[in-house]
Amino acid sequence: MGDRELLREAIENVIRNAIRYTPPGSCVTVRAGSAPAGKYSITVRVQGSGVRPEHLDSIFEPFYRAPQYPAHGGLGFGVGLAIVKRAVALHRGSVLARNLERGGFELTILLPLSPTG
Repeated sequence: MGDRELLREAIENVIRNAIRYTPPGSCVTVRAGSAPAGKYSITVRVQGSGVRPEHLDSIFEPFYRAPQYPAHGGLGFGVGLAIVKRAVALHRGSVLARNLERGGFELTILLPLSPTG
């Protein structure tokens, strides 16, 4: 249960960013399903170099752009992940970003399965 349009926009934003900022010819993987503790998880994984560790916490701040990802061809304003974080928080969920050990990046949205969860 939740705001269908707000959640759709958040998930679309994550997938669109993954496609936009992943090197040509690489893979974007989306997985969704039940997670522990009564949660539902949506994970988007991309190949590439990931985000520099010192910028991982900042990518969810409004208007922030990690230095290795400048205004990609003039697209975007650096607010997409801030919108994602806010939309997920309004649904009592969380969003986690991490670099993968063998290269690449993963963003996971966790949402409660029940309205009280």
